[in-house]
Amino acid sequence: MSESPDQKPAITPSSAAPANPTAVVGPMPNVAPPQQPVASPPAWGTPGVWTAHNQQALTMPPTAYPVGVLHKKPYDVDMRDSVLSFVVLAFGFLAWNWIWPRLDNQSGVPVGLAPSIHFPALGVTAFFALAVACSLIYFRLRKVRLGKAGIMGAVLILLAALPFAIYTTTPIHFFAGMALLVGYITWHGYAAGTAISSGLDGLTTADVLNQCFVVPFSNAGSWFASLRQLVHRRRKGTSFVFAIIGVLVALPVIAGVLALLMHSDSRFDTWMNRFGQAFTGVNVWHFVWQFCLGIPLAIYMFASLHGNAHRRNTDTITRRLVSTWGVAMRKIPVAAVATPITILCVMYVVFFAAMGSYLVSALQHTLPPDFTYAEYARQGFFELSVVVGINLAVILIVWLFARRGADGLSISLRVLGEVLSGLTLLLIITAASKMVLYVDQFGLTRLRVYTLWFMAVMLIVFGLLGAWHIKAFKVGRPIAIVAIVAFLALLWANTDAIIADYDVNRYLSGASKTIDTNYLENIGQAATPALINLMDNAPDPTVRQDATDAVQNLATAGTLHGTPWTSWTWQTWQADRQLGR
Repeated sequence: MSESPDQKPAITPSSAAPANPTAVVGPMPNVAPPQQPVASPPAWGTPGVWTAHNQQALTMPPTAYPVGVLHKKPYDVDMRDSVLSFVVLAFGFLAWNWIWPRLDNQSGVPVGLAPSIHFPALGVTAFFALAVACSLIYFRLRKVRLGKAGIMGAVLILLAALPFAIYTTTPIHFFAGMALLVGYITWHGYAAGTAISSGLDGLTTADVLNQCFVVPFSNAGSWFASLRQLVHRRRKGTSFVFAIIGVLVALPVIAGVLALLMHSDSRFDTWMNRFGQAFTGVNVWHFVWQFCLGIPLAIYMFASLHGNAHRRNTDTITRRLVSTWGVAMRKIPVAAVATPITILCVMYVVFFAAMGSYLVSALQHTLPPDFTYAEYARQGFFELSVVVGINLAVILIVWLFARRGADGLSISLRVLGEVLSGLTLLLIITAASKMVLYVDQFGLTRLRVYTLWFMAVMLIVFGLLGAWHIKAFKVGRPIAIVAIVAFLALLWANTDAIIADYDVNRYLSGASKTIDTNYLENIGQAATPALINLMDNAPDPTVRQDATDAVQNLATAGTLHGTPWTSWTWQTWQADRQLGR
């Protein structure tokens, strides 16, 4: 008897078992749709094999799936990957040996003088230049075509690394080193064409997360797979490699047995001491630990390169997924956001009204009555700087979490954002005017230079945000460009030499009655030309003597402590020539 189209067959225990023993029973997970079109679904009477969810999945395009899938397929490795697996071991070792600070060897340092720390300089430039070259060669061997974004990223990395070899180390170099490490790994996505964003925009942050965490950690097994590939193809060579690895693992046992044998026999101890004289000054254990600590870095670097070259797990975070997250996060009602922003704006208006003539004095670059320069310039300056940072965070929170309509942010939030940006610009101008007045009286320091730099960047950023609240545009890209250009400018500005020259010239011109030679000496070799100028031309004999002592201290410090090549800089070399070393 034939069934009507509206009837469904009853499911019996015998019919409940799938005809295909390999079929998946039960509701299927949210997986990517089949790549090949399916002609027709299984019969309705086969339960657990075909569901309405799967029927809908067949009709959905692949782009409708926002969630990325971590691929579990085997690693595609060959001899090129096997060679790279050993090359990255060298980079892991060099990362600790070249770009990690070194403590002076205490042998040869007179009693009473603490050993100095040699900060990385030329070593940083050399490391990232070789790392970029290694990545480009590997991508070339993998037939990965380098686009404009990849070329621009390589240029930016080299531009950020080159100042390490030119200028002496400053506190800003620490942040530059961290930015180089993050930028180098993220650049692999742009070089291989696997980046989410097409350039610098709001999705760049998603690229950083994807390239620094998802891609390397999800492809960490590729390094071990490349070693297994080498084992299968080169058994003789691999025996030698495993022999070396075995020796490295057994080094603690070998060293312990050697120490016991040397202690048990004086002649053997004499032989070993003579043999050790050939390696005087070389700390073998230091290199062993650097190699061991470099192995995780090598695996991380290899996984990033291999994952991007093979496009393996690079699509876990996608543009659609980020868009979905953005829509899901924007749930805070407009009233809950607009009310506190309104209170902030009212507080700022009252604050400016209370300042009265003081605000005008700051803008006119004059000192109000009943104030000294130090009191007026420093009163509330750093507090205003914190307020500027808070306002930036408030605008970011509104952009991320505020509920939006079909046309984006509501008119009320746009108006409040524009008012908040304008008031913040007035705060920045006020604080910067105070600092400029303070610098005119007391000179420059590193903190004052960095503060003025931060204020200048914030001035441009809030100007862009104010324009964005008036008329929406892709503000992420110009803000990212401003941040990168400003950071590179700070690296290339030679700030220590600028500080020393400015302070010395102010004193020699008579604009300042005092000068802190101890601070200039603490700046280091960058202040050597300015101190020599002060030593030769200072009108006060006491200042001339202080400058002479500072120059002699710099010359003595440079002579006593041998500088490794990784800490060499062109500026230090120039200072040595001026000091006659």
